[in-house]
Amino acid sequence: MKRFVLLLAITAFFAMFSGAAPGRVFALDEAGVVTVEDDSLMASINWTEDYIEATGQGLPPTGKENTAQGKLLARRAATVDLQRKLLEFLQGVQVDSRTTMNDYMVSDRVRTEVQGMIKNVEILEGSWDGEIYTVMGRVKLMDVRIAVVPELAEKPTAREVPPPPAPSTSKSRYTGLIIDAGHLPLIPAMTFRVVDGSGKDVYSLSFVDKERFLSSGLCSYHMTVGHAKVEPRVTDAPLVVKALKTVGPYNVDIVISNSDAAKIRNSTYDFRVPCRVIVVKR
Repeated sequence: MKRFVLLLAITAFFAMFSGAAPGRVFALDEAGVVTVEDDSLMASINWTEDYIEATGQGLPPTGKENTAQGKLLARRAATVDLQRKLLEFLQGVQVDSRTTMNDYMVSDRVRTEVQGMIKNVEILEGSWDGEIYTVMGRVKLMDVRIAVVPELAEKPTAREVPPPPAPSTSKSRYTGLIIDAGHLPLIPAMTFRVVDGSGKDVYSLSFVDKERFLSSGLCSYHMTVGHAKVEPRVTDAPLVVKALKTVGPYNVDIVISNSDAAKIRNSTYDFRVPCRVIVVKR
């Protein structure tokens, strides 16, 4: 029996590194939460509340169906199935406009940290119906960001020479930024760029406080501008801008007008540093 459990665990963990999962679809709810779901993996990423969640299932060994030992072994199998699904789903998460987590898994450090994260997955609930044990677990996107941020920091940024502020724009104090991209085929990602009509960075990883990025992400995603406006993240006086288009191979980066870019750059409070940004995705 021990050999059976060990073989199951080894097989599952080797399968964890086999590639990213296709077939993901957006799911939106009335609370404005943006998720991406993969029914084949029974997994999803909640871009609004910042976590990845999955469900694992396991069967007891033949002959042990109605025993306490069989239930225990089924739970172990379900946990291994949960870990496999979480990692397979995580590998397909978009990190930026050109890369997914799978691209970062070539790093021994990232792979080791992610493997540890998956092994220590938070089990939210478990149930046993007499035949199948089902467990639900979650990993936080903050932990994923912590795993990849050293590699992100090594990548060159587009903010080598900050663009000069537009003198014709009067200064205002905005407490946050809401980018309405609901009409565009935007793909949520852990990092992205907001650029003006000339392609110069207005908001990106190079503008933000590292600790705030790690704890809350570059932005949160919501379904409507109305939901976004009442979020504490942007407090009481956010600037709302309309995205003109998305750019890049995965429709991750956002283009806004030069006039809106000038308002952001001229705000007397730089809300970009604490990542006080919400992107609307429908």
